[in-house]
Amino acid sequence: MDNHEVLVGLCQDLFTRGLGEMLMLRTRGPQVMLGNLVMDKGALTFKDRGLLRDVEPARVAPCWDIGITGAICNLRDKDWDSLTYLGPDLCHIPVSLSSTRHRLLRSVVNVAGEDIITFQGSAYRGFKMLLDAHLLPIVLPLVIETRSGVKGLAVTDFRYASVPLETVLAVNDAVRGSVERQVCLTVEDFEVSAEEFGSLFSGYLKES
Repeated sequence: MDNHEVLVGLCQDLFTRGLGEMLMLRTRGPQVMLGNLVMDKGALTFKDRGLLRDVEPARVAPCWDIGITGAICNLRDKDWDSLTYLGPDLCHIPVSLSSTRHRLLRSVVNVAGEDIITFQGSAYRGFKMLLDAHLLPIVLPLVIETRSGVKGLAVTDFRYASVPLETVLAVNDAVRGSVERQVCLTVEDFEVSAEEFGSLFSGYLKES
């Protein structure tokens, strides 16, 4: 099976767990596109949002070269029902993170004490941690081997793209909106384990 077949099969698998909700960055020849995977007439199709029509591929190349922050994958038998986000220390990233970049990611810690560098949990919680640290998580069509023994898709920090500020703001609003739709749910909308509940809400709970 070649790399393209692996990528297509992986996208189809991840789509069943919510990949279509996440923005994906891709290039095709001179085109740069940012959009979502959608199901159209039984086939998985990429729908471009048109935010990067005037951007050259070289402007987004750093997202592949130095911007990768981890991966999303489909881990079974977990407390969360969404895709899983794995931090960079749990992935075999094809490029080496600089020591400065690694220290920056290690400093991203949520109220439950989890750090993003070794994070394993709901993709939406992982993305929210990145957003709260002023990073901008976007999925890449790049297959990543993980230390969990499954393949995933790379997640990058879109801030490494050299694009106009208004474009960054528009992308930020789109990503934050998709994440908040998933994490800002009522109790009736979903069930969480005690560990997941603590991670999500411990910062808002008072000690008795």
